[in-house]
Amino acid sequence: MSESTEQYALSADYSDRVFGVLLAAADGAAHARDAQEPGETETLALYLLDGLLEALEWAHEGVASDEAACMWLAALRWYKLVNKSYPDGAPEPQPRWIDEAFAGAPAFAAGDTQNLLALGQTDMASTGRPLYPDADTTGVLTRAAFVALLPRVDEATTAKIATDAAALTHGAPSAHRAAGAAALVVRAALESGTDSMGRWAELVQEFEVTDAEHEAAGSTEPSDITAEDSSAEAPNDGTAGTGLVRAVDCVTRALAHTEAKAAYQALFEYLGEDPDTETAAFATTLLAAVLGTDAVAHRPASEIDSVLDAMHDRWLALTGGE
Repeated sequence: MSESTEQYALSADYSDRVFGVLLAAADGAAHARDAQEPGETETLALYLLDGLLEALEWAHEGVASDEAACMWLAALRWYKLVNKSYPDGAPEPQPRWIDEAFAGAPAFAAGDTQNLLALGQTDMASTGRPLYPDADTTGVLTRAAFVALLPRVDEATTAKIATDAAALTHGAPSAHRAAGAAALVVRAALESGTDSMGRWAELVQEFEVTDAEHEAAGSTEPSDITAEDSSAEAPNDGTAGTGLVRAVDCVTRALAHTEAKAAYQALFEYLGEDPDTETAAFATTLLAAVLGTDAVAHRPASEIDSVLDAMHDRWLALTGGE
């Protein structure tokens, strides 16, 4: 992991934005699930972030580590949390603080089914060794948002770690590219707020559906779709790229509302009824990357608030935010 403690200065509100992103992942997922919590979407992302945190802890001690391997071991601990046992033949890593924090947790609301499917295998998947080479779903997005919280690294490092995190469960190169782009979108929002919207558009352009593709998907009059309803009308094939485009579009439009609660309410209006949980969680993290904790200041108390608090404190203590 390449780091420079001077080249990349932390913003004055870095701590608030980190906490906002953590809270938003849980809130956005729960909102999409009609308040069911906790869920697989946000808990897997938290475990993967703890895997990255462990890699940072090793680096702090002067010990080289593999971020992807640390995240995989963390994902296996999450698998045990959900399934009550490790996959047959897989490593059984030592527990960490987060395992104790979730001890006795009830059953988790379902997330992207590809995650448990892939993590139930014996071996670690990677970009060079995909276990499910065609898997491309939105489950890679929320973890990518959390990777963007890593400060003092260049964009290439952010994208690589997000790609490696995605590859643990999703093998399609398109899913890897979407995860890398998703992390860079959130990173840009953390660094520059609404001034980075142009950058968001550049990053997701690859995944946008053209008029020709939209027509092939079933619309006979693509030109009739306006900017106001494009998010709701565009075909949604469930891929990571489509989810990313939808999230960025909805957040961009929601931020036309200058008051945080109004922006949040608009976001879920644009996401529509019964939104994809993974897409909603990512979209809410992007909103919080811009607005900080104000984005979700109205949220009710969550069953995992104590875990979010602890993750924030541990992350900030190690990354130099406090």
